[in-house]
Parts: sequence; structure tokens; C-alpha cells
Amino acid sequence: MVSFDRLSSSYSYMESEPKKYEIAYLVSPQVPEEDVVRIAGIVTRVIEESKGMVRHVNEPKKRLLFYPIQKDRKAYFGYTTFTADGSTPAEITKKLKFEKEILRSLITEEVIVPARHIPLRAAWQPTDGSVLPAKQPIRREELPAVSAEERKTAIENIDKQLEEILGA
Repeated sequence: MVSFDRLSSSYSYMESEPKKYEIAYLVSPQVPEEDVVRIAGIVTRVIEESKGMVRHVNEPKKRLLFYPIQKDRKAYFGYTTFTADGSTPAEITKKLKFEKEILRSLITEEVIVPARHIPLRAAWQPTDGSVLPAKQPIRREELPAVSAEERKTAIENIDKQLEEILGA
């Protein structure tokens, strides 16, 4: 019989396995460009204080934002990758909320999905076992010439059909 202590200890082991994370953050554009590196250092320090191990630091660079944040259309964007246990991201987020220069931050877990390789030939073969004939590219000279009048009537027919379908 397995005791509850054994199960809980194995569960805590699984929970404390280090995972790979990435934190992306926006720094206020009011921060002088020389101090942006200091902010990246603050993020690194907070990760290390939370018992995380920094893997890579990408220093913030000024970017145009898709929408304004605190009435600013530009901000410095940087990211850092690190490894830590499961409870560390919440702790890092709490600590970074006190930093006024950091407008937003987002921590995501790195998940590696193995790529599947499907050969194109196998994907396009008929199911009855026959072989598809090789198609020759159509050359522009071989295309039938369409007069302007025929093109206009074709467009009118398409418009009529669309009106019937849409009920307009």
C-alpha cells in the first residue's frame, strides 16, 4: 500500500521541475534611452531574486505600438527568457507591478511542439493508386482572348447572381 506522503512528495517533485519561460515587457517612452538597460537589469534581478535562472536577455528597443498605452504610441519593447519552477511567474508579476517604468509585462511558458513532416507527394496522390499526370503550365499565349464587351457581360452576370444570392 502506498502512503499519502509518498504520493505528495512525488507530486511536489513534478511541480518543482524547472520550466522555460519568456517575459515580454514594455518600458515607458519617457525613460531616457540610457536608462532602458537599467530597466532590463531590474527585470533580470527580479527573476534571479525569485529563484529563476536567466537564459537570454534581449535589450528593449523603441517600437511603435498598435494602440496607445497611457496616451503613448511608442514604447521600448524587450524580452528575457529564463527557467524557473511553476510558482515563480506569479511572484515575478507581483514584483514588477511596483516598477512604474514598466507599462506592461507578459510571462508565457515555452512549449515546444514537434514538427510533423508530411511529404507533398503522399498528400496529393489519388486514393485509387493511379498516378497523377504531370500538369504543364499554361502559357499566356494559349489563353483565349476575351473582348471588353464579353468581360462586361460576364461581370454583369456575376453581379446579378450575387444579388439573387444575397437577396438585395
